[in-house]
Amino acid sequence: MAGELRFDDRVALVTGAGGGLGAAHARLLAERGAAVVVNDIGGTDVEAQQGASAAEVVAEIEARGGRAVVDTHSVATAEGGRAMVEQALERFGRLDIVVNNAGVGRPGAGFVDLPDAQLDLVLKTHLYGAFHVLRPAWRAMREQGYGRIVNTASATAMGVDDSWDYPAAKGGLVSLTRCLAQTGERHGIKVNAIMPMAFTPMSAQVPSDTIRDWMKRTFPAESVAPTVALLCHEEAPCNGEILSVGAGRTARVTYAVVPGFKTAEPSVEALRENWSQVMDSEGLLIARSGQEDSGLFGVGFEDLGVTRMGPDDGPES
Repeated sequence: MAGELRFDDRVALVTGAGGGLGAAHARLLAERGAAVVVNDIGGTDVEAQQGASAAEVVAEIEARGGRAVVDTHSVATAEGGRAMVEQALERFGRLDIVVNNAGVGRPGAGFVDLPDAQLDLVLKTHLYGAFHVLRPAWRAMREQGYGRIVNTASATAMGVDDSWDYPAAKGGLVSLTRCLAQTGERHGIKVNAIMPMAFTPMSAQVPSDTIRDWMKRTFPAESVAPTVALLCHEEAPCNGEILSVGAGRTARVTYAVVPGFKTAEPSVEALRENWSQVMDSEGLLIARSGQEDSGLFGVGFEDLGVTRMGPDDGPES
């Protein structure tokens, strides 16, 4: 059996780590030798962060002989993202790992009645928050030629009834993950995402006692942390992947495309008559990139001497 995977001399930043999933990730990384910046806003948002305390998590890590520091900046601002990355660099000299876990949720509202303030808060925390943290972190990782990033998405991004802002933000994180993974590969940076199922301070606010008790029994946050730790390790076995994780199960989630219907003379009627080919799953291709989908049109970007989609090489500054 191979030796224990450790993080000695590595530095990690875990956002939203005052409780729930983030705390479980921070504790495991520290237990395996990483120095950890434990970020959490400290219970300001009562519904989402009930009982969260970065200081308590840091005290627990230090009591076990680990290294950790508290950070209470908000991911919802660019200033907050820069400050937590700067703290990692100033306190520990480098930054190798970022786990974007910070999140917020609100009770459901009808789509047309979704408050602007709620939409703004959820998008700023989940999606903008990842940008705010990763832009300064990316610069440090690129300069050192190494990095590991794990974003926290959600299965709700695949479609869920009566929820809008949260799934949209999580879907954005899936796309961000896949694009950064392609750009980061040449810089020694791997980027993956998880869709966790876990009992957390946020899920503790579910009004149904039955569902809440079932979540608590079946989906402990600690069962997600080993997958996150593997993705954070230098031996991370994948890049640009989305993984469903919970209750001891880890499974790949992916985009897929089918050959579809193609004609030299497209028309509304031709589509109507051949719709079964549009939907036929025979010949299904797991798409690792938009370029692979483009190849199914018969002439891909590669035929034009172009190997990527987009106006530039990505976040290089």
